[in-house]
Amino acid sequence: MQPAAQMMLFCFLLTCGAGRLLGSESWTNSLGMGFVPVAGTQVWFAIYETRVRDFAAYAATQPRLDGTNWGHARYHGVTPVSMGPDYPVVEVSWNDAQGFCRWLTQTERAAGRLPADMKYRLPTDAEWSWAVGIGGQETGATPREKNARIPEVFPWGTQYPPPPGAGNFADLAALNYFTNWPHIEGYNDGFVTTAPVGSFRPNALGLYDLAGNAMEWCEDRYDPAHDQRVLRGGAWINCGPKSLLSSYREHTGAARHSVATGFRCVRAMGRDTE
Repeated sequence: MQPAAQMMLFCFLLTCGAGRLLGSESWTNSLGMGFVPVAGTQVWFAIYETRVRDFAAYAATQPRLDGTNWGHARYHGVTPVSMGPDYPVVEVSWNDAQGFCRWLTQTERAAGRLPADMKYRLPTDAEWSWAVGIGGQETGATPREKNARIPEVFPWGTQYPPPPGAGNFADLAALNYFTNWPHIEGYNDGFVTTAPVGSFRPNALGLYDLAGNAMEWCEDRYDPAHDQRVLRGGAWINCGPKSLLSSYREHTGAARHSVATGFRCVRAMGRDTE
């Protein structure tokens, strides 16, 4: 099926009850996760990073997860991180993010809310670049080759330090809490650690927190020679400027998790759930 036909079918299914349309260009699923289409891709992106309450529905079905602290994460065992239902879930590994996507796919297919030829998954590194506004501008064959290669371009624009309300980063609020905390001079987002999703301005596509809050897992390997996975978007612990570039990539093993790592889903064509 051609991409244009796929999108027409997608919109038809949405209006026929497979999901709920919020408007002509947005859709929400059974967990209340909103999605919007991203030009340059064939997927719909979750407007928010996956929330604690979204992940809790999945975790209730799982006897074992890589990240056992996802619901009560603390920085250095002391400072609370993402302690409310509408905060981005952290302490989630790539493996567990994959598990969430498979579970949500299977659950919504069984309930008749998701067509058999569609699924939830993590975005690819290339899709994430389109979402943040640099799709088609990068050169290189791998995320490693593309890493931080577009200077002075950030999810909020080209200025650094970021303007007020640009996102949740290492800031004066964190400095006032942590002694000698590296921070963005003069910037105060009001949150010591993570912030509830949607607390800051979205980008032109209506996507929130592509800058800061939690780093987001992507499908891809950072380098084909190693089994480390890509993370995009920076986090509440980052003060940049390099780590906040739109083209910047972190990378780590699929089983690793931390108080800075979360994820967002995309809704895509595809039958498999593995």
